[in-house]
Amino acid sequence: MTRCRTCKSDRLYFFLPLGDHPLANGFLREEQLAEPEARFPLDVHVCLDCGLIQVADQVPPGFFRHYVYIPSAAEAMHGHFAELAENVAARFLGSADSLTIDIGCNDGLFLSLLRERGARTLGVDPATNIVELARQKGVEVVNEYFTPDLARLIRAEHGPAKVVVSTNTFHHIGDLDPFTLGVTHMLDEDGVFVVEVPHALELVEQNEFDGVYHEHVSQHTVKSFVDHFRLFGLEVFDVEKLDVHGGSMRVFARRTTAAAMGSPVVDEWLDEEAQRGLFLPATYDAFRDRVERNREELLRILGALRAEGKRIVGYGASARGNTLLNYYGIGPETLDYIVDRNPLKQGLYSPGMHIPVEGPERLVVDDPEYVLVIAWNFAEEIARQQEDYLHRGGRFIVPIPEPKIVGDRPD
Repeated sequence: MTRCRTCKSDRLYFFLPLGDHPLANGFLREEQLAEPEARFPLDVHVCLDCGLIQVADQVPPGFFRHYVYIPSAAEAMHGHFAELAENVAARFLGSADSLTIDIGCNDGLFLSLLRERGARTLGVDPATNIVELARQKGVEVVNEYFTPDLARLIRAEHGPAKVVVSTNTFHHIGDLDPFTLGVTHMLDEDGVFVVEVPHALELVEQNEFDGVYHEHVSQHTVKSFVDHFRLFGLEVFDVEKLDVHGGSMRVFARRTTAAAMGSPVVDEWLDEEAQRGLFLPATYDAFRDRVERNREELLRILGALRAEGKRIVGYGASARGNTLLNYYGIGPETLDYIVDRNPLKQGLYSPGMHIPVEGPERLVVDDPEYVLVIAWNFAEEIARQQEDYLHRGGRFIVPIPEPKIVGDRPD
């Protein structure tokens, strides 16, 4: 990697070598465990001009044709997307004819909630298995990778979009230029592009190194959006802070006009990113040191518990969790299994470390002494779901921002 994928700067700083990793959502069937498993370097850089944290795009073509993450599996995402649907409908959809397109619509959760408000919608997603779940919700979906050519075809058939949405998808894109160009092809002249992604500031300050994997090839700042969108005649006019996925942001952009003026809200975000050191090498050196200390501490905790004969299982077979498990070297010798509510992952094995994935009901049967909350970004929701387990004396181990053991609802 020689240039930033958003602002095109060559001021890239290599600060976090995570080693070779399998694909984070490359869960395996039992018969695949003896087969060679592809691994790819996960070397993390930051652009010192725009603050974009990035890895080389090395996901093999076609990987997203079969996908195992669905937002509907998390209760928190239902409320989140209901709020987004209300936000979009109230602010930007003036009539029932206004079209909203969701790129990376996944199982159609957001669009189904928007359709309940009478909106006209269209989804785009390459994952064939996931698209069927969206269609079962009554959502119309184009089952293809998004490209400028596809964008032109969509506009020709469906008309211009008043709103284009991309939630938890933009940071999956290795080559952002054709993606953003395609968005401009679909947008109405006064249309709005709404993007939700994790914010690089939270990743750095909360030690969220596990947010980096071969699908999440970028972790964005507001400045990275401002600089990138400017190349395509778009301006950021609003930003909202979100709690999901460990700390995210919702960025609103529109076509730049001669009368365009700077936004005080956007300026506040840009000032904060600069003040918090997101463009300084020392910030990322300190981040790397904290990640290493946390690794040593978590392994010490797990090792001591296993030495005492305690049983430990994992909760949340998340993609980000696989970065943590593989980098820390936590396998079935430490975690007996991982439980997850997503039926698409149950019965499979985690990539790299090959830990079996089972349904949450296994906790009731086994009642292990400790649960490592791998999906720590949903710790509060998991605690609500497992309230009986905690009341029976079970303990959670939360690994991020710093390893800790809790015996009640996580803070």
